[in-house]
Amino acid sequence: MTGLSEELDALCQTEGLLDTVVRSLEDVIFVLDLSCRYYGLWGRWIERHAVDPTTILGKTCDEVWAQDGYGEFDEVNQQVLVGETVVFDRWFEMPWGSVYYQSTLSPLLGADGRVIGICGVRRDITDLKRAEDSIRREKEYAEHLIDSANVMVVGLDSVGNVRLFNTAAEQLTGWRRADIIGANWFETVVPKDRYPAAWEAFRSLYACDVDDVRPRTLRRCSEGPILTHSGEERTISWMDSEVPEADRELDIVSFGVDVSEARIHEQMLEHLATHDPLTDLPNRRSFESALGRSVARARRGTVSTVLFIDVDDFKACNDEYGHAFGDAILSEIATELQLQVRVPDLVARIGGDEFAALLEGATVDAAGDVAARMRAGVAAMAKRHGIQLDLSIGLMGMDATSDFERVLSGADTAMYTSKRSGAGVVVFESA
Repeated sequence: MTGLSEELDALCQTEGLLDTVVRSLEDVIFVLDLSCRYYGLWGRWIERHAVDPTTILGKTCDEVWAQDGYGEFDEVNQQVLVGETVVFDRWFEMPWGSVYYQSTLSPLLGADGRVIGICGVRRDITDLKRAEDSIRREKEYAEHLIDSANVMVVGLDSVGNVRLFNTAAEQLTGWRRADIIGANWFETVVPKDRYPAAWEAFRSLYACDVDDVRPRTLRRCSEGPILTHSGEERTISWMDSEVPEADRELDIVSFGVDVSEARIHEQMLEHLATHDPLTDLPNRRSFESALGRSVARARRGTVSTVLFIDVDDFKACNDEYGHAFGDAILSEIATELQLQVRVPDLVARIGGDEFAALLEGATVDAAGDVAARMRAGVAAMAKRHGIQLDLSIGLMGMDATSDFERVLSGADTAMYTSKRSGAGVVVFESA
């Protein structure tokens, strides 16, 4: 260490430590006089690029750079000469290629504090600039892809504020990006007072221990409603993705597809598959499905009763007045039957002029009263149309010993017994 100290002392006494340091820097260091002529030029840059200082020293900035389109330096120099420090970046076309320099110009002060020139430092930041440009281009490309996507792209932070909202999201929700960015998703598009389950699901992502601050239960795929700016409800199928922790602005990015029409179409198909198209009553498939559940409840102690209903003399009415009239009568019969049961009970059309009813929690005696009202209602309706109709109804009670097939066959047998005997209502023993 002693030898190094002696060498440093020698440098200070001869050329000087500061001068040696300045000449060793990779940056370009220069001084301009009050006429903005180059007075001094230092740095390893001179040797690295074989620059001859004599081609620059004594010349003005205009003389060195103006021919290459850098005339704006004069304006910058004047700012510095009145005491300002100016930092700017720009490309320079050098003999060895394009270089992006960051320049810092400061007033050079004399011993009395007066400005006697300009001190400048010019640093090559080409690699940094190219890296930034590459990142910017990638970011712009990603933003273009997001914005041109035909699906909603929405980004939320950890409290539900909107940070990303693409054009498709604007078009679907009716919210302008300028209005929604920064607003809370659960106060605007999915208001928590209307859709509390969505808000609770989001909050649960951050229900964690003290040392665990990242979402742990993110559902990758989900489906739920949104409310457009005009108040229309739409159903969106979401694919959610957690953003890496390094990005502090976004926590979740979601891609959404409007499936409202598809869900409506599915509901229509489901309704058609489970309901009679003429009367809109549940069909035989729906009735048997409900009956299966009722039999299971009966085994656990909940008594219920099944009614099988046949419209007497309907064929003669249909033949005499035509199918259109017959269809209208069947629809009115369906309405009359529904009027006589409770909301939880089920009335179904199981084929032709046959109907069925499932009375949950009703004893056979109570079901008999319902059957009597059904006959009276249909008879009164038929009388208004100038025709005569009656119902043959078979009843089958269910208890803990019931099974599905016995209930169906028992109710069916009771109905046909009623029809053959003309007794109106026949009670079959419990299955």
